[in-house]
Amino acid sequence: MIGQLISTRPRTLRELAERTGISIQGVLKHLEKLKKMGLIEERTLSPRKYLAVRKAYSLKGSKLGDFSRGSLMIVNLSAEREQQELGAAKDVYADLNGMAEELLIQGRRIKDQTRRLQRMIDEFSATESRLKRAVESLDLDPEEKLIAETVFTEDTMESAGTVLSKFYGCRSPDQAIRDVVAKVKMAG
Repeated sequence: MIGQLISTRPRTLRELAERTGISIQGVLKHLEKLKKMGLIEERTLSPRKYLAVRKAYSLKGSKLGDFSRGSLMIVNLSAEREQQELGAAKDVYADLNGMAEELLIQGRRIKDQTRRLQRMIDEFSATESRLKRAVESLDLDPEEKLIAETVFTEDTMESAGTVLSKFYGCRSPDQAIRDVVAKVKMAG
């Protein structure tokens, strides 16, 4: 979950702790493991116009998406995918043959749905990457880029304002959002 959160945009330690329900010390342990693996980067944001000084964590060169629901776990890291081939065991007994055929049919359905879901996940990840590149290409300073990433990755402007205020110490998030969005609109 930490990997998925920081793959979307940079996050503060406090935001990661709150969003995951893990203590700050627990989040730090996970971040250290990810850092040792070379998957994340840590940066200190200098105080500027809107945000207070904070450290932010983001994934470095990787993309992680967690699309799990209930007992179904689907996690996608970068372009790496593990595909499992489902096979059916054959047996001479009629009831075992019937179950094997049923398993084969269910396996094919699952594989078909998995391919469809993987395409959706790939499209989602590609769009997310295009959004990040588009924000990076804008003529904005690092603080404004972080604000833009927050605006375009949160569900609503209100939630973006809450994140900026609560986790980045932004004293006037509505004004920060208006200013950055105006700059983005002027950029074309």
